Amino acid sequence: MGTRFLALVIGCLLVVAAIVGLPTDIVWAHGGGTPRLTNADAGPYWVSVWTQPDPLRVGTVHLTVAVSEPNTAGGAHREAGPPVLDATVQVRFKPLDHTGETLIAEATHADAANKIFYETDLELPQTGRWQAEITVTGPDGTGSALFEAQVSPPAAFSWSWVGGLGVVALVAVWTIQKRLRGRGSSE
Repeated sequence: MGTRFLALVIGCLLVVAAIVGLPTDIVWAHGGGTPRLTNADAGPYWVSVWTQPDPLRVGTVHLTVAVSEPNTAGGAHREAGPPVLDATVQVRFKPLDHTGETLIAEATHADAANKIFYETDLELPQTGRWQAEITVTGPDGTGSALFEAQVSPPAAFSWSWVGGLGVVALVAVWTIQKRLRGRGSSE
C-alpha cells in the first residue's frame, strides 16, 4: 500500500506541476492580454487592442481587436458603443529602429473565442521597437489607430524540456512501481 500511495502522490504532483507550469500565452490563447489601445479613435470607429505574450517577444504574437461605434452619450468615462461586427481589420507591424519588412495580417472572427473580437497571430522575427497600425474598413468608412511596442528576445526557457522531463519521470515511476509489484509477488 505504501508504494502505491507514493506512486499516486508523485503522479499527482507531476500533473499539478505541468498545469501550473503552463506558459501564460497558452492559458490566454484567445482574448485577453496586455491592453495597447483602449477605445482609441480610428476614423469613424473606436478600437481596443490587446497583445500576448507580455512582454512581446520574438516569435508568435497574438492580437485581439475590438471595434465599436463611438459612444455619443459622453460622460466621464470613454465607454464603447455597440460593437462593429462586419468590418475588415488589417494589422501592420513595422520595425522602427532596424531594417526589416512590414508584416501584415488580417484579424478575423474565425478563431476568436468571443465573436465580437477580431483576432490574428503574427511572427515577429526581430527584437526592437515596432509600430502596429490597426486599420478598420467598415460600413461607415475607414480609419486607423497606432501603438508602439518593444519586442524582447525569445524566452530562454524551453517548455518542451519540462514536458520531456515529465514523461521521463512518469516512466520512471511506472518502472519502479512495476518492479516493486514483481518483488512483492515473488515473496
